[in-house]
Amino acid sequence: MRRRGKFGSYLLGTLNGLWTVSLRLAGWVVCLAVVIFAAPAVSLGQGRVEGAVTNGTLGRPVAELAVRLLTPRGGMQQIASTWTDQNGHFVFSQGQIDPKALYLVSTEFQGVPYNQLAQFNDKGTASVDLTVYESTGSDSGLSISELRALVAAEGDKVHIQEQYAVDNVTNPPRSYFDPAATFRFHVPNEVTEPAVTVTGLMNMPLPQEAQAGRSPGEFSIRYPFKPGVTIVTVQYELGYTPGGLRFHEQASYPIVRAELFVYPPTLEVRSSVFKFEAVDSDRQVARFEAARVPRGAALNADLSGESGPPEESGNGQQSEEVKVLPNAMTRLSVPLLACFLILLFWALGVRITREWKRAKAGAPAGPQRQRFSARVESWLNSLADLDELFAAGKIAEGKYWKERLELKAKLVAILKKHPPAALESYAARHIPR
Repeated sequence: MRRRGKFGSYLLGTLNGLWTVSLRLAGWVVCLAVVIFAAPAVSLGQGRVEGAVTNGTLGRPVAELAVRLLTPRGGMQQIASTWTDQNGHFVFSQGQIDPKALYLVSTEFQGVPYNQLAQFNDKGTASVDLTVYESTGSDSGLSISELRALVAAEGDKVHIQEQYAVDNVTNPPRSYFDPAATFRFHVPNEVTEPAVTVTGLMNMPLPQEAQAGRSPGEFSIRYPFKPGVTIVTVQYELGYTPGGLRFHEQASYPIVRAELFVYPPTLEVRSSVFKFEAVDSDRQVARFEAARVPRGAALNADLSGESGPPEESGNGQQSEEVKVLPNAMTRLSVPLLACFLILLFWALGVRITREWKRAKAGAPAGPQRQRFSARVESWLNSLADLDELFAAGKIAEGKYWKERLELKAKLVAILKKHPPAALESYAARHIPR
């Protein structure tokens, strides 16, 4: 097993690792959705999705707007489409709607997409109300309520993550959208491909394409910012020597509060903007803060000194328990996400258990299928136990995410690699055409 320092493990396990996993996350979600919602026990033709589209800027219905009904089976497929009437109302009542499946209601208004989950009641009806907003090309209503920068120097590498809480407080509310660029940021000149994600529906990280600007180190994305808070995360890696490096960022928008976390805490930090606050010896980080940073101001910090221990190979040792820095931007979303995950994996377990019984009743289980069954059941049970421990506050957030992602990766890998005959009961049967 590989071992790292506590904060280094946090960065690589939950920050850099999160980016790599997020590139595959869309595929995982599709695979899990197929497993859960494509079981043959579901009856079709009884579902109904209806709702209304309202203009949140003008406070009135939106007429003659195209609305689509999507499902994640086999990729984001369109099931049906319709138009809103004069009162902004729309209805999907096609026979192929399955009230036990997962659907998204989607529309686009003035260049900005809007999506909402359809949640069915016990009568097979889902009521979905979408709020859209007038678009504006002016970013005067945007600010960064919080910037959290994490810098970890390990061996000859330094890993950096910058997380922005972009707050759209336009009044009346409008969506900010500029086809050229909506969010600009800066990285050191030698960084050519920074990894960027935006937190989307159900707190899923959505990878974004970083567009290079005119100057070296200048990049931007074109994600529209709707009213409220949007989390943007930037990650990159640099070489490190004891001579140090300069952390540099230029505020594209006013920043209410900025925090800089440095590992190891023995590094010397010189900055006219960030002020030293404290050293957390338990997590092995030094914390610096800055407040009320105006638009266009530079956030610079020069770091120097010996880095933390590099990545090492252990002799089967388990990695150290990771203690996570509290994140004010996600503190409220974590319990909600945990509840969602518990329900998701509970439903997954129920579906697979029922299907397993049918498969065993129809044909004798060979050694290969038995090994397949045992592995999947074991990992599903581990996922359920892990979610329950996290919801009860008995496991640290960093360790929870790391172990959960590893288990999901194992589950998806075996589902993909197993012969198609063994997967027939999960994905190949009763998929609507």
